[in-house]
Amino acid sequence: MTTTGIELRNLRKLYEAHGHASWAVDGVDMTIGAGKFITLLGPSGCGKTTTLRMIAGLEIPTSGQIFRDGEDITDQPVTDRDMRMVFQDFALFPNMTVEENVAFGLRVKRKKGQYSEAQIRQRVAEFLELVHLKDHALKKPHQLSGGQKQRVSLARALVTDPKVVLFDEPLGSLDANLRKIMQLELIRLHRELGKTFVYVTHDQDEAMAMSDSIAVMSQGKVMQFGTPREIYDRPANRYVASFIGHAHIVNAMVESQQADAMTVRLENGDRVGLQGTPTVAPGSEVGLMLRAEDLAFADAGAGAIGGKVVDSLYRGEYVEYVVELLGNAGVVHVHARTDLPAVAHGTTVALSVNPTKAHVVVH
Repeated sequence: MTTTGIELRNLRKLYEAHGHASWAVDGVDMTIGAGKFITLLGPSGCGKTTTLRMIAGLEIPTSGQIFRDGEDITDQPVTDRDMRMVFQDFALFPNMTVEENVAFGLRVKRKKGQYSEAQIRQRVAEFLELVHLKDHALKKPHQLSGGQKQRVSLARALVTDPKVVLFDEPLGSLDANLRKIMQLELIRLHRELGKTFVYVTHDQDEAMAMSDSIAVMSQGKVMQFGTPREIYDRPANRYVASFIGHAHIVNAMVESQQADAMTVRLENGDRVGLQGTPTVAPGSEVGLMLRAEDLAFADAGAGAIGGKVVDSLYRGEYVEYVVELLGNAGVVHVHARTDLPAVAHGTTVALSVNPTKAHVVVH
């Protein structure tokens, strides 16, 4: 089994309509390691699907280059790229059975002398087994559930043994429970087959759960490319910090910096000590990233920040409190165990900050 790495160099795509031009993709540089599960993540219109379609050859770049294992494939036809696409709408042939849908790509290759009929039957059976659809081989698409249709689409993409599989929001039309099931299926298939997966989604939880690395995109650019842990714990800028993990960004100023330790002062005068932070010159204005799980109710004192509870939401496994920081310094959320005493609306509280998890962003 061989896998393929992809490299994007200063990839750009310009769209023009009604006399107006805009960059859908604006200078994307990225190296996708062979056999890795990489996700392009961002809101609608950020350029993630256009980037995927340029990798597939379905869109022609305005400028820049695409390499596959060191070979420039920027102008290579779709049919020569050895890639397959899985779409959100399944794109199954309604008049064909599950078996016939999966075999379609192989029968095209058979006309070129690449597969015998016996080989086609064997591979289709193997991949229907792989996606747990062996007992549905003779059904038509209208007889299947949404999850089963997506499994057919997966089997059809994988059965021709492509080196790269591209996914364009493949779970977008499924309900929440089915999405989680299919996420596990995709992780399993990636682990068993070892192919290069490039996945597009706007769902950050999906990206965090499935990916080896994530490219967070905005306005055609990659804001940060790294592992899920790197992006969650150490976001590169305010956009990534706000987009990933529901963080709240509070304005602050750096008071002191020593080695990897820092003290910042909020607009209301409260001070917070941090560890493992980037080096930032004292006096610099920064954003202090505070996630709900990194805050806790505490006794007032040095290192605590003051606030007032203005709302609460029961989440089953925890209570989410909305706390307005004193002096209009910002709003944060705090997660508290359900077995702890409830905190009434309007209560003035002190919050302790996990010094190794809170993080500062400069821009």
